[in-house]
Amino acid sequence: HCLLTNLLLDNMKKTAYESKREGRIINIASDGHRYTYPEGIQFDKINDKSSYNLWKAYGQSKLANILHANELARRLKEEGVDITANSLHPGAIVTHILEPDLVATVPK
Repeated sequence: HCLLTNLLLDNMKKTAYESKREGRIINIASDGHRYTYPEGIQFDKINDKSSYNLWKAYGQSKLANILHANELARRLKEEGVDITANSLHPGAIVTHILEPDLVATVPK
């Protein structure tokens, strides 16, 4: 989210200014942001396999999405740019993502 947004941001600012229409940046997050490592994002251990936990790493990534959107919104407002930045939890979606054996049986 962060890299793509940063790559597009100058173009978005220009478009919002020229079109006089509010731009919107939406980062997909999750309620999973609550289930990260106790100390939050482990910047010093991002690639540390010895302390890796699948769900905590997922929570850490979703927390990063939220923090990115919050900071971006603050900066855009400070600059007076007509772009909003938000994060959202899309809700529960029924998939077979955690059941690899079932994925193969789902009709295409």
